[in-house]
Amino acid sequence: MRAFAVKAFPSPPELMDLPKPVPGPGEILVHLGAASVNPMDWKLTGLAEGGLVPHVVPFVLGIDGAGVVEGVGDGVSRFKIGDGVFGQFAHTPYGTGTYAEFTTAPETLGISKTPRGIYTGPASAVPTAGMTALAAVDAIGLRKGQTLLIQGAKGGVGSFATQIASNLGILVVAASRGDHGTYMRKLGAYEYFDSSRIGWTRDYRGAHPSGVDAALDLVGTESLSDPSASLVRDGAVVGSPVVAPGASGTTERGIRILPIQLQPSTSLLDRLSAEISSGRLRIPVESTVPLSEAAEAISLSRQGLGRGKTVLTI
Repeated sequence: MRAFAVKAFPSPPELMDLPKPVPGPGEILVHLGAASVNPMDWKLTGLAEGGLVPHVVPFVLGIDGAGVVEGVGDGVSRFKIGDGVFGQFAHTPYGTGTYAEFTTAPETLGISKTPRGIYTGPASAVPTAGMTALAAVDAIGLRKGQTLLIQGAKGGVGSFATQIASNLGILVVAASRGDHGTYMRKLGAYEYFDSSRIGWTRDYRGAHPSGVDAALDLVGTESLSDPSASLVRDGAVVGSPVVAPGASGTTERGIRILPIQLQPSTSLLDRLSAEISSGRLRIPVESTVPLSEAAEAISLSRQGLGRGKTVLTI
């Protein structure tokens, strides 16, 4: 099968031909039609190269994907051959990823049946970014009419979170590097700030002198003194899926720093599926490229240059 993988560390990943995997007990074999690019794809590769996580080589990249079940191992009960599925396929040992024609994974992971009428490309873009966004909005816990600042809003998680929050009646203030105001407003943001522009925080504070009710920081909260905390009101919540666990706590102003730790689940996927099927949630696919261009897609992800989601067709 074709796969984008690291043959042996420290070599860079490349397109190669590998044996088709065989599902073990409790596993499903999925013929993948598409995978989506996530920062975790290249971060896991770095962790594996450093010997920090259990892994196999060749190391196939990718955690999100969508396709059709082609085989099942002993004891599988949730899926049958022919089922369309999508989800997050990451599991230990890492390296049996979704940048390939086939992958195997335990059926107990955050994998669900693909919603009717959704193609594999868009479906592959949902799992990690969508579940992270939904978990973040749940954890922050704002009510209708309250205001949420989303920093790094143009990316996959931000694009989903903006829609999910605005669908709940939460007023989303989106901030991201670059001129993406039209894009973010189409997703439901009522206000946008270009955070690459000098003086943007001054303009932001002019519009929100008392601060907003909460912030979702998708850029990187390093400590309790992170700039996000200066942009919310006293007693607010600053949530972040990239916050270091040791940064959680409460500031002198009573601002709570909340790490968002995703626990992939079929329940989160099914909630997202319902919103997508109803038309209330748009899958923010901004770029679709073949698997042969995976290296370029990862490079753009590392640089933070893309917006929405990039899908690899397999």
